[in-house]
Amino acid sequence: MKPFAAMAAAACVAAPAGTWTPAYADPPPPRPPDAPQYIDHVAWEYHGDRATLRIYPTSWGWWAAGMFTNGAQSYDAWAELLENAPDANTLSMQNQFFCYWQSATFTNPGKVGTWNLEPWRPVVSNSIMLNSGCNPGGPDDVFNW
Repeated sequence: MKPFAAMAAAACVAAPAGTWTPAYADPPPPRPPDAPQYIDHVAWEYHGDRATLRIYPTSWGWWAAGMFTNGAQSYDAWAELLENAPDANTLSMQNQFFCYWQSATFTNPGKVGTWNLEPWRPVVSNSIMLNSGCNPGGPDDVFNW
């Protein structure tokens, strides 16, 4: 498997000195020990030089996600994701995850199975994120090309 660090270069923001640095998300709050399990497992898959993190939600994860979820559930699920894939902690991946968590049934109706996050996707506004079906900058995932 290719190291994720090489993939993270695509998710960068400009630094004041004109250099580029990865846009990492703030660490999530600690996950409560009694929190339900939202994620069954995750898997990194590669197609050429692009990576996709496939998230396989549990039944509880599918049920709990949606536009009426509360912020605590969203961050518990994000913390659980990072327990399974610590390299996913970039701002782009966090934005994609929260988009799926809160609105996947509206942006991708009928899609079941996985939520696919890609580190190479750009950081965009919420409206662009929603209009792109939670996958800004290209099709659903690299395996559908």
